Amino acid sequence: MALPKIDLEGMPIPSVDGAVNTYSHPEAKASKYFNESRKVLFVNGMKNSGEDHAISALALSWVQMCPVIGVYNQSVSGWADFKQCIADKDQFNGPLSFSAQTTVGLRTLFTNQTSVEAARRALSRNRAQVSMFDQLRLRSNRRCEIFAHSQGNLILSNALQAVVAVDGPQAVAGRVVNTFGSPSVNWPPGIIKREHGFTFDPVTWLAGFDSTWEISKVGMPKDSSNPITHAFLEYLDCDPAFVVNRYRWGGLGVTFSMDEEGLAKCLAQMGGNLGRVRSIFEYLEENHSSDSDDVALAYVDLVKKDPALARAIKFEPPLRNLLIKLLNAGWTSDDEQAAIDYLKAL
Repeated sequence: MALPKIDLEGMPIPSVDGAVNTYSHPEAKASKYFNESRKVLFVNGMKNSGEDHAISALALSWVQMCPVIGVYNQSVSGWADFKQCIADKDQFNGPLSFSAQTTVGLRTLFTNQTSVEAARRALSRNRAQVSMFDQLRLRSNRRCEIFAHSQGNLILSNALQAVVAVDGPQAVAGRVVNTFGSPSVNWPPGIIKREHGFTFDPVTWLAGFDSTWEISKVGMPKDSSNPITHAFLEYLDCDPAFVVNRYRWGGLGVTFSMDEEGLAKCLAQMGGNLGRVRSIFEYLEENHSSDSDDVALAYVDLVKKDPALARAIKFEPPLRNLLIKLLNAGWTSDDEQAAIDYLKAL
């Protein structure tokens, strides 16, 4: 699922820190896969112009096939951005800083501020943090997945901690956070965190050693001879690899184990974004052929339980034919043959 050309004509280009705009890639919006009712939140990293932010948000709209609410983290200069990152990292989690809970509590105790006013004031040293805090607290955004790149992860982490301080831990429980090239160490408990990092992205090293081995890693950017990259578009361009590697344990092209059922469930949760699902199965066929039939079988089992998804696949011959091809490769078990027959009968 290669990223399309991004045309900024007619698109909102932010010029002030913390500006909030909604982006829908025109080709994605015209696609039958596009889900207008689903929205995601996005905050960019350092050294990004307004144009860079808009391009990233539109590319994310293409991959996710939905509108993207972009919170703009404005760049001033490389040095100023770096100093702001250090301050962001220290906001609530530095050796001499107070936690978000304590900060809000002290401000409400010794001033006339409400807890919301206290949190916004504490975050106001970076306007993007205030905007993200406000967006997270909107009822309409309660179920939105969140995507953050680079410094955007520090901004998001602080905003989430402030939300917990104001609204309690239940306000972030179950929120899905997707991190890319993250330098952030501290996240509030209760969120569902999906981390993505290129092996040689030096910014990810600032988050410390991944002792949990839960970060989805990809060795090198797609079709590149340079292993060192941090660009958000490079991350999006490798979406199939990152999705698969979230459920795979291995390295140097060798897979020691694959959670086929977990990956199939992830693909089923993508719902009608069948172009993305197909690109992931194509990646499996090319790079993990011995696991592709097991994932396909588990995916079809989930399709059988979801009438809406089954109807969508009925009118998606490329994906249906690919699934049949994967299930039919090599020796075909009785379960695989039953899945093939089911797909053919749709």
